[in-house]
Amino acid sequence: MKAISALWPAVRRRVDVPEGGAAIGYDRGLRVILWAMVVTSPLELVVVHHLLPWEWARWAHLVVMAAAALWSLGFIASLWVYPHAVDDERLRIRFGGLLDVVIPVRLIESVRAERVSKGQSKLAEVVGETLSVEVGGMTNLVVRLREPHEVNGFGRVRAVRFTADDPREAVRQVTRYISRSETLGQDGGEAG
Repeated sequence: MKAISALWPAVRRRVDVPEGGAAIGYDRGLRVILWAMVVTSPLELVVVHHLLPWEWARWAHLVVMAAAALWSLGFIASLWVYPHAVDDERLRIRFGGLLDVVIPVRLIESVRAERVSKGQSKLAEVVGETLSVEVGGMTNLVVRLREPHEVNGFGRVRAVRFTADDPREAVRQVTRYISRSETLGQDGGEAG
């Protein structure tokens, strides 16, 4: 349902990133495939409409195709509306409305670009103490944590692998917020 609800913010050009935070896109590799599916759906509708001999089946197919097109557009919108996001408090690693992993920035020890292709069949999976969130069968960033962190639905992890459209820029953004978090932590410690 979150896919459909992403349509309105997408139309209004609203991205779910906290004020003062940075968006990190991850859907560039999927866009062509997803839009190709949306664009070819009307052709499929016309062909199947002429092949079905029963009027009721044509109408049922039309309803199913309309619902699938609406969901597909919503899914595409959700990938844009819900990017990865980083701010002073947290790094959110997302996949549309299907996955939202929150890592406190204060726990991040390092972030670096590192491409790994595994081609797993799951959206997200923990291997050892590493959560891997693949897009298109690969990841290109790794975040190492200072200590194990409990991730809902996945258990305790010490590292997270995920994908960004521009890994170098993502490393720069996350590093910037790690530095800001450390500075805020030091200022807070001196004030107390």
